[in-house]
Amino acid sequence: MSQTQTQRYRILTHFSICEDPRKYRIRHKLINVIVIVVLATLCGEQGWEDMYDWAEDQSEFLKEFLDLEFGIPSPDTLRRVVERLDPERFLEAFLAWGQELSERKPGQVNIDGKTLRKALDERGALHLVSAFAVDNGITIGCKDAGGKGKEIPTIKVLLESLVLKAEDIVTIDAIGCQRDIVALIRKQRADYLIALKKNQETLWQEAANFFGQASEAETYAPVETFTRNESTHGRREVQKVWITQDLEWLEQACEWKDLRTLVCVQREWTIDDDKRSETRYYISSAEKTAEEFGTLIRRHWAIENEYHWHLDVTFKEDDSEISARSNRVLRVARTISLQLLKAEPTKGMSIRRKQRRCHRSEEFLRKVLTVGKF
Repeated sequence: MSQTQTQRYRILTHFSICEDPRKYRIRHKLINVIVIVVLATLCGEQGWEDMYDWAEDQSEFLKEFLDLEFGIPSPDTLRRVVERLDPERFLEAFLAWGQELSERKPGQVNIDGKTLRKALDERGALHLVSAFAVDNGITIGCKDAGGKGKEIPTIKVLLESLVLKAEDIVTIDAIGCQRDIVALIRKQRADYLIALKKNQETLWQEAANFFGQASEAETYAPVETFTRNESTHGRREVQKVWITQDLEWLEQACEWKDLRTLVCVQREWTIDDDKRSETRYYISSAEKTAEEFGTLIRRHWAIENEYHWHLDVTFKEDDSEISARSNRVLRVARTISLQLLKAEPTKGMSIRRKQRRCHRSEEFLRKVLTVGKF
């Protein structure tokens, strides 16, 4: 079987689970629309006309993947199909494709939300909550929160849809500090590490009191500590971590499923002469060292730095004025594109630069698709 046939078979196999939302007068196959939108996104196109123009220019290349009997779908066709395509099934197809390439390694799973400010509908700006597998660098779930301020029920729905592993540890900011969220994570035998909210007043105060006393008498307190110092680009930061797994004194421990560790992180950082500090508390079902917890807490923001940041900077997601309905699907297209670009191994080349090369060079685009086993 040729490489082209292999690629064609892979696309058709996984994305065939997406149901065509059209019922009448169907000229262009659904897979044609999907592949054009994904590859145009990979090459940096953002609007329907831009996607159409790119596909027209690359029609000979696309014929290696697609049956273009009726030519390239019009900008209006691309828009109508994408607006009506089920984003859940599209994401499911993407995850199935990723699973075929390599099984997800267990590890840290970050959950966080992101607002697309210009993608509007009757509910306001589109707000999506995603789950990001840090050690694999891939998204394993995404849900529409139905607007800012509705993250808690969305996190629950997202957790119920995820397939977690026993060795996973789910990290969530203080928005996820809910007993039923903790229970959902433990139901799949994964661990949790969740920031405490001040409105969990008693538990937060107990943690603050305990670590306040422990910091004054570290030698005698039942705590383990770790300190990390970093200095980069004019920024100096000290992260000090205290943990305790001696929770017999904590009356609220039984209210949180399998709570085993309290964590305190104190950060002090200086940018030029501007000094700042913060102290945060966490609960966890895991039993790890203070250094390991410190690393997990720092790596929680990988979802911002390695996923959301690229969506904005590389794919201009925050500037997208395409409808919220379409952006739910285009988020998956951007995620597929990001994974393909990350898989390309050229050293010293940014994701944005790879994207621009895909746009300019058919040879480099082929390389990205081949390495990514698209």
